Amino acid sequence: MVDVKLIQKRLLEMAVVIRDILEKENIPYIITYGTLLGAVRHKGFIPWDDDFDMFLFDDSYEKAIELIRKNLPNNLFLEDSKTEPLYFHGWAHIKDLNSEAFCEQYKQDNLYSHHGISLDLYRLKRIPANEVIVYRINQKLEYLNRKKIHDLISDEEYNKITKTLKKDLEEEERKINKKSMKEAVWTFIFEDVLTDTDLFPLKRYEFENQLFYGPNNAESQLKQCYGDYLKLPNEADRKPHYSMVNFY
Repeated sequence: MVDVKLIQKRLLEMAVVIRDILEKENIPYIITYGTLLGAVRHKGFIPWDDDFDMFLFDDSYEKAIELIRKNLPNNLFLEDSKTEPLYFHGWAHIKDLNSEAFCEQYKQDNLYSHHGISLDLYRLKRIPANEVIVYRINQKLEYLNRKKIHDLISDEEYNKITKTLKKDLEEEERKINKKSMKEAVWTFIFEDVLTDTDLFPLKRYEFENQLFYGPNNAESQLKQCYGDYLKLPNEADRKPHYSMVNFY
């Protein structure tokens, strides 16, 4: 069974812990993706959403992760390549040790040692605008390689996907010198691109009666990710991430 309200309550508690650790040391972060959408559209969680997303900035990411690792309470666990032998994600998770969750949609995530509900700490990187596509393709290839190392993807699927990505990479690398750099932008493995003015100065957003930092211009990212982000999706598309969650 999935009690979304109980998951959201626990996730908010986790997010407040992370926020307080980062803000105490003046390390920047922003809420992003569905969490940012929830803050703008609902002043909190999207009613059916059961995850929490944060961006940390590339130049302070490692410092932030180590700071969080050292200051987490005993009920939380920082999951990354240092603590999980099978880790194949390109960003860290915070796991709740007092819950057990199963995700039908992303079955391979269930192979990790810790199965509690999770908060994502994505890495937002600043790169020249003309290198964005090449960066994303390389990130996807690295992700697939990590999965391959741990036998989390079949040879057939791995070869099929990487063949396409490598072909795209060669094409984009040929184009790269012909593209105008214009300016450096901020991006992630997903499709959105943010400028300095989209992000800074960071501003506070209300989320479930708490305040979290977010981008200066939330609309820029939300339009890229969701289009008409103020419109609710069809009921058939309002699905939680987890298939089953037990609390202890």
